Amino acid sequence: MAKRECPNCGAQLEENIKFCTECGTKMEPEILKCPNCSAELPEGIKFCTECGTNIETAPKQEKEVICPKCRKKLPANLKFCTECGTKIGPPVKEKKPHEDEVDKLIKEAKDTGKGLMKEADGLFKKFTR
Repeated sequence: MAKRECPNCGAQLEENIKFCTECGTKMEPEILKCPNCSAELPEGIKFCTECGTNIETAPKQEKEVICPKCRKKLPANLKFCTECGTKIGPPVKEKKPHEDEVDKLIKEAKDTGKGLMKEADGLFKKFTR
């Protein structure tokens, strides 16, 4: 029978096991994901249906997340930290350098707009009394 590895402790388990016999981690069914865009893919395909990446030749990317409470590095497929039990949310997308500048400009524009709205409201109240 086929074997698979526990993502938490690395124990070799039978394919049909639902929980790891060594550490108790729930064994999720293995889902083929594109190494480029992480789209879930059906069995037996050669190219990603979302981005076109050649699945057979693409390098595998191991993704990790960090527990927000205890800071332990964990595999990205876990829903709870194996150290402290904290729920693990989806990974936060890293910003590109120019996105910080765009965010700053948007905030400045919003602040300016709020100031103009307050000024217009004051004028409106002044002339409608």
